[in-house]
Amino acid sequence: MKVLLSCAVLDPYLSPLLDEETAATFFDLGLHDEPSLMRPTLQEKIDSLSAPSTVMIGYGLCGNGVVGLEAGPHTLILPKAHDCIGMAYGSAEAHMAAQQANPGTYYLTRGWLGTGNDPLEQYQRYVEQYGQERADRVVEAFYGHYTTVCLMAFSEEELEQVRPLAAPVVEFFQDRWQLEYVERVGNPEFVERLVTTENTNPEDFVVVEPGGTVTMEMFL
Repeated sequence: MKVLLSCAVLDPYLSPLLDEETAATFFDLGLHDEPSLMRPTLQEKIDSLSAPSTVMIGYGLCGNGVVGLEAGPHTLILPKAHDCIGMAYGSAEAHMAAQQANPGTYYLTRGWLGTGNDPLEQYQRYVEQYGQERADRVVEAFYGHYTTVCLMAFSEEELEQVRPLAAPVVEFFQDRWQLEYVERVGNPEFVERLVTTENTNPEDFVVVEPGGTVTMEMFL
């Protein structure tokens, strides 16, 4: 039996590739904003499976949100990436190389925008809670060191869809810190292989055998 448990951001790329025997659940985009909730949410689904299964998980390390997942009688397979940015780049290594080449880049993705936790929404919430002066100091500490804001998408179509959502956040960055704005289109091929291959390549996928537990070291 095959099962897919995935972030909804990957739905457009994975759903068309699934066969009729694969049961899929796509979770709300905001789940990875609360890493402490991700593991128990996924674990509950894994534990509810009635037969030993191959469970393909459409999340990367995601702020350690998958760390501690227990396979039980199942086999767990995860993309070896820190998050959806790493997936779009094609590997954790490619993502790291991009970060090293442009260390001052802040990424915006569909998974973050509109969930209540993008930088602009955070700032507006801080103003309501603490007042503008303190809110200004907080966002300066969080984001003042960035030099570039990059809108990252898996495809041109996705980029077109998320650009209007990103526009207010980009304006916020540019007005406050004069950040350069760039766009980058990645490739969904890497994450698509989660459901179309045997996924045994340890450079690309984390495979947790029955009885095993997901650890942070598996993604390094």
